[in-house]
Order: sequence, then structure tokens, then C-alpha cells
Amino acid sequence: MINVSNKFALRKRILIVEDNIMHSDLLKIIIQSYFDADIVISENGMDALDKINGGHIFDLIIIDIMLPKINGLDVLKTTRKVYDKVPILMLSAISDRETIDESFAGGATDYVAKPIRKGILRDKIKILLEEGMP
Repeated sequence: MINVSNKFALRKRILIVEDNIMHSDLLKIIIQSYFDADIVISENGMDALDKINGGHIFDLIIIDIMLPKINGLDVLKTTRKVYDKVPILMLSAISDRETIDESFAGGATDYVAKPIRKGILRDKIKILLEEGMP
């Protein structure tokens, strides 16, 4: 079991790319209940890429696959051109093998299927923030 009782000493900056406001708010609450983190939220792929290409620095990027304007897989592939060492966690209600494989082929560090289980999300984020990219 991963110990998450202590928050990280250094504040982390996390980008959440999620078009459903209830989901992004829930993610933010879960993350901030376990980690000392500044959360930046983008509601669509285009806004996320503007932030990423605008020089913002992130320790972790969480991307939903089903997004308006630019889908999450395209955001992932474009993000990898800018952030080759930052962990990227993909989220989706789509959990078929093809989508998961495409996510990893596009540069995802990990993948979580919706509905999200709080403990699994917490453990994956802790590992990604501590270890970064493999």
C-alpha cells in the first residue's frame, strides 16, 4: 500500500483537461485532499494546448479522451512534442483495448478508466509525481 498521509513538501502544478465541470471539480477536490498542488483546469483541448504551448510548467497533466474542439488523444500527441518528460495520465469512459493502446502509443504514462475510483487515482498520481516518466 502506498503511504499518502503526508503531502509533498514542494507544491506541484497539475493541469486537468476535462470538459465536464463536475468531473474536473471532483478531480480537483480529490487531488487537493491528498497532495499540495495548484490545479489548472482546461475545459477543451484547444485551451489546454494554448496553456501548454504558452510556456506553463506542469508536473503532471491529466487528460480526458473525449473533449470538444480537439480530442484528448490529439492533445496527448501534441503535448508530447512540448513535454517529453512530464507524466501524462489519460482518463476515459472508453476502456477498449484499442483506445488504451493508442493512448500509450501516443505517449501516455498511465491510463485510468471512468468511473474513477478515488484510491486508484490517488495511488497513480502519487507514483507519477514521485517517479515522473519511466
